[in-house]
Amino acid sequence: MKNILILAILIFTAQISFSQVETGITGGYLNVTADGSDEGESGFYGGFYAEFSFSNSFKFQPELLYGNAGDENLLYLPVMLKYYVGGSDLNIQAGPQATYFFDDSNIDDVEFKDQLGLDLAVGIGYDILHNIYVQARYGFKIAQNNETFSSADFNSLMIGLSIGL
Repeated sequence: MKNILILAILIFTAQISFSQVETGITGGYLNVTADGSDEGESGFYGGFYAEFSFSNSFKFQPELLYGNAGDENLLYLPVMLKYYVGGSDLNIQAGPQATYFFDDSNIDDVEFKDQLGLDLAVGIGYDILHNIYVQARYGFKIAQNNETFSSADFNSLMIGLSIGL
C-alpha cells in the first residue's frame, strides 16, 4: 500500500512538472452570506493563481485570495479543477476551498480551528483572450458540525477577472 501511494505521488509530480504552467492575478466582486441570513455583505477579493494544463480539456488551478466584505476579512485557498466544454473557451469549475476568517476582536480564547472553514466551490468561466478570463464561482460550506471546521458559517459568491502574467 505504501509503495502504491509513493508511486501515485511520483506520477502526479511528474505530470505537473511536464505540464504547462501559467501564473497570474485575479480579483473582483465578493458577496459573503452567513448561514440563515437573507442578505450578504458585499466587497472585493484579489490574489494570485497558478494554472496547470493537463490537456486541452482539463486544467488544475490553485489560488490564494484575500477577501473583504463589510467589516470581515477572509483568506481563501481554492483548488479548482477546470473542464473546458467541447473544445470551447467555456469552462466548468469545481473543487474544495479552504477559508480562514480573520477575527479582528481581541478575544484571547479564539483558536485557529475556530476560524477555519471548508467549502465546495463550483463555477463557470470563459477565456476572453489567451490570458484574460472571467469567472463566477459560488462556495458553500460542506464541513458542518465538525471539530476542526466549527464556526465558519458562511457562503461566498465571487465574480471576477483573471489576467495571466
